[in-house]
Amino acid sequence: MEQVRRETSSRRSGDGALAVKRAADSRAAALASTIRQLMAFGFVSQRELARELNRRGIPTALGGSWHRTTVVRMLTRLGLITLGKGRINSELATKQAADARAEAFGPTIRKLRKAGFVSIKAIARELNEREIPTPRGGKWHLTMVTRLLQRLDRLDRVSRSQRRR
Repeated sequence: MEQVRRETSSRRSGDGALAVKRAADSRAAALASTIRQLMAFGFVSQRELARELNRRGIPTALGGSWHRTTVVRMLTRLGLITLGKGRINSELATKQAADARAEAFGPTIRKLRKAGFVSIKAIARELNEREIPTPRGGKWHLTMVTRLLQRLDRLDRVSRSQRRR
């Protein structure tokens, strides 16, 4: 009789743990776009992310403040942390950040091309004249515009191939 009770209670606690994990996974999924957006804007360190999430008033699962450890847990759930090191997978984070920035510039580049600014030099000049800052806040150069256009082209090809599937 005692054995049956132990098995039943261990199953219940296992079910409870599974429910907690599912809730945490769904919370992470809900915050995924916000966290990726913050990373795209340059908030790459865990402390910076925690500070920005708190500044924006985004509560943790229990309604508290974000700390480095809560950010680490969230990033782990989202697969953005290199296992064992406790650091953000910087290569992946850098690429995702660059992709997000490129997507943000996409509409502006399309408008410039429709307005007749076709060459890379003309696009760089116009972005500077309109005082549209680079991701790091500087001036646009030919290489930067070239890489932005290449990234936009790659993202466009990827999105078109995913739509075909």
